[in-house]
Amino acid sequence: MKDNSIKAKMHPAMFFVILSFLTIILSFVLSLINLQANEMSMSVATSKVSTTILTVESLLSLDGFKFIFGEAINNFLKFIPLGTLIVGLVGIGVAIKTGFLKSIFKKIADHIPRRTAFFVLSLLCIVMGFSSDLAYIVMIPIASIMFTEYKRSQTVGMTMAFVSVAAGSNINLFITSIDYSLIELASPAVKMIDADYNYGYSGNIYFIVVASLMLAYLLSKITDVIARTKPVRIGDEELKVSTKADKRGLKNAFIAFFILLVIFVYAIIPNLPLSGMLLDNTQHLYVNKLFGANSPFTNGILYIVSLTFAICGIIYGVSTKLIKNENDVIKYLTASLNGIGEMLLLIFVASQFVALFRYSNIGEVLTANMFEFISKQEFSFIILILITFAFVFISGLLLPSLSTKWSMFVPLLVPLFMKSNITPEFTGAIFRLASSLSNIVTPTLSYFVIYLGFIGLYSKDDFNVKKCYKLLVPYFIGVLILWLFIIIGWYVLKAPIGPNVLPSI
Repeated sequence: MKDNSIKAKMHPAMFFVILSFLTIILSFVLSLINLQANEMSMSVATSKVSTTILTVESLLSLDGFKFIFGEAINNFLKFIPLGTLIVGLVGIGVAIKTGFLKSIFKKIADHIPRRTAFFVLSLLCIVMGFSSDLAYIVMIPIASIMFTEYKRSQTVGMTMAFVSVAAGSNINLFITSIDYSLIELASPAVKMIDADYNYGYSGNIYFIVVASLMLAYLLSKITDVIARTKPVRIGDEELKVSTKADKRGLKNAFIAFFILLVIFVYAIIPNLPLSGMLLDNTQHLYVNKLFGANSPFTNGILYIVSLTFAICGIIYGVSTKLIKNENDVIKYLTASLNGIGEMLLLIFVASQFVALFRYSNIGEVLTANMFEFISKQEFSFIILILITFAFVFISGLLLPSLSTKWSMFVPLLVPLFMKSNITPEFTGAIFRLASSLSNIVTPTLSYFVIYLGFIGLYSKDDFNVKKCYKLLVPYFIGVLILWLFIIIGWYVLKAPIGPNVLPSI
């Protein structure tokens, strides 16, 4: 009983510490037995297949100890959620602390039904998933404010936002750079089987749009049920703002917002005077100019949104007389950074675990072996789809990077699926859904610790790993059932997944 009590109350920081020790031990054992894998890669330019031998790097070695101790600070500083959290909290913190967001969501709660608002928020999180920095850092705290005004549990609201981003990270209502990168990596393998096959960027657009809408609907329904039974945290004493001052503040803040919106929209429109400043003009396709890895828009979207929140929040505060001088501005800019010591500790231990796991190469070796196993079997049709879905999900627990898994998947399994009369577009759709499912629960996902940290802010007395996963389990089960229903249903019905594209060849 005592051991069970300790486990139930395990703090997430200790959770990552234990995972780090397990990684060190596992890397030693797998290295000792010389576990290897053959990683096949295919050149996009030449379509030539090359093989690389992957091995597990032991952390209980001279080089391993050098990495553990010599790179600890660098691993922490290079951990992307650290910088994005600070930048995001500064901006959105002003909008929250001045009451700007509270005022907006109070009016929304007065006029829009709860279930509709939950659906819209979930769908917005999915759409924002093109930028993990923006979606995880901004949408989770926004969910807490909205759920406060609807008098529903903030922890459930933040969980819905996290799951919406995590499960929706590989789908969207629009074509993004994910579609382009997956097709570019898979095209050589497709041409190797059928040189005349037309593999287009919009090949599964119907599929991902329907999946996005159904996901948002499902998560909003689960949330509405769960949130009724969870307590709502009562916040600090509210700032007193008169109705007249509030209207004046909202009016001025929205004027500033629309001015900024026009400027930023103009900056992503090509071929106009002084326009396109936020586009990567080295690319040819607009989707890559806007969403590509080197796009100023994609790389700077969190800063842009944080700056917008800060400006609008400050204007609201000045208009409502909450901000009277520059000292008040600084106070509100830094207010959201107070009390995040626990979150910073979480980020430090999580950054060490993620870095150690990547260094060990355990994820890549096991993933390569799983994909090779599938390629050597004689699975076909529904069995092939289900086995692949399961293995891609497991690989996602070990290797969250979609592009890394896909580059390992393509040479072995895209030809296998085509030989089983399954189109590469539908193969990609299966891969995207299975990979996104693992994002909900895997601690190897860099932004998983951000979710834990935000839950901690609203769970001071009972913040533990069990509680966090208990919140995630209903969503995980729901998304698993939904993804299998969509994949199998679409395959059986033979409905188009994109313009002139079917699940079967």
